[in-house]
Amino acid sequence: MRLIAGELEPTRGEVTTFIDMTFYQQIAPIDEQNGAANLDGELLSRLAVPKNEVDTLSGGEQTKYRLAQLLSNYRLGLLLDEPTTHLDAKGKQQLIEELRYYYGTLLFVSHDRAFLNALADKIWEIRDGQVIEYKGNYEDYVNQKKQMELTKERDFQNYQKEAARLEKGILNKQQKAMQAAKVSTKNKQKNIRPSRLSSSKQKDTVQKNLHRQAKAMAARLEQLVEVKPLQKAITIDFPKHASAEIHNAYPIRAEELTIAKGEKVILNKIDFQLSLGRKVALVGPNGAGKSTLLNAILAKHPQIITSSKAKIVAYEQMAYQFTENTPIIDELMHTTDWQEPTVRALLNNLGFLPSAIYRPLNRLSGGEATRLAIAKLFTQPSNILLLDEPTNFIDLATIEALEICLKAYQGTVLFTSHDQQFIENVADEIWTLDEGKLNQT
Repeated sequence: MRLIAGELEPTRGEVTTFIDMTFYQQIAPIDEQNGAANLDGELLSRLAVPKNEVDTLSGGEQTKYRLAQLLSNYRLGLLLDEPTTHLDAKGKQQLIEELRYYYGTLLFVSHDRAFLNALADKIWEIRDGQVIEYKGNYEDYVNQKKQMELTKERDFQNYQKEAARLEKGILNKQQKAMQAAKVSTKNKQKNIRPSRLSSSKQKDTVQKNLHRQAKAMAARLEQLVEVKPLQKAITIDFPKHASAEIHNAYPIRAEELTIAKGEKVILNKIDFQLSLGRKVALVGPNGAGKSTLLNAILAKHPQIITSSKAKIVAYEQMAYQFTENTPIIDELMHTTDWQEPTVRALLNNLGFLPSAIYRPLNRLSGGEATRLAIAKLFTQPSNILLLDEPTNFIDLATIEALEICLKAYQGTVLFTSHDQQFIENVADEIWTLDEGKLNQT
């Protein structure tokens, strides 16, 4: 995106654009010089951007404001880097409607599958330094990938069958040649008549033919193009942490929980019971108080009753800086009671190759550090996980791996998310928080 926007120079070659393009970056300050007076008023209204001072806007409201700044000035090209970050469900739908009627060239990066399905008519996948193009939206891309995997699996099976057939044929010809050699040698050692000598010569000819056939098969075997098997994730079967047993049917509950900030009531006399072993999605518009509720649970608010045996682990995005030179596998094994094969399976599902688990922590990329933070979330002894927008800032492969891990986790989970697909794939229950009230479904 930065190369196309002209912010980076390529090492070799060149990037040429023939239209003016505007670049929306995922994390950037608001341009306060381009204030609301200079923006499209109808667009601000449609995106529900409040008229507050800029420094009082929430993360989602800031995203909407920056998008309004971008869309108020029409350009023939738009580059959008994760434009749905921090947006609630309503905000995402509003943005989709705006972009549906944009008739320029749109190139965007997103890990929101619903957003991709609504807008994309072509997918560019960057893999191994190459750009691979797929026609259609994200669902079409997934189906094409599955078909490619089926084809690769079939090619691998055919390769194995042909290689096994040739190896068996070579062995068979070699064994027959050895038998012919034994018969020929035995006959030569006897006092035999000329007619029998001619028979021995025939045996020699048969032996040579068998060697030639075996050699031809060996040549065909060498010429076979090797097809490698698909790398499949190791199945995860999470054991319960021995030190985190809990039997309370409702490990966390609240009665008439009220939280205010100044004169503004964030949570107004809400009641809830978090059932043991359930995966609960906490949804609601930006600023509804979802993070406030999670923080209140973590802080052991006096109106929240928590089981004495509750072991809560929380995920905080973008808060991981690893400076030690400890290998990844050692870091996890020091803080868990799981066996190493289980930890390895978890790392495998999170995209760490077997050779990568010995990489020092201080050499991890940002994405690898995030995936390690997710791994630590599960390996630490716990029976309750609190996750605040865990899908922000992670790629699609990691989101799908996180879904698998959460479904395999045997404890209780309460999470916030604006990713509808993630919610559908993980949640047993959905709690909606809006205007200070909590509705459980």
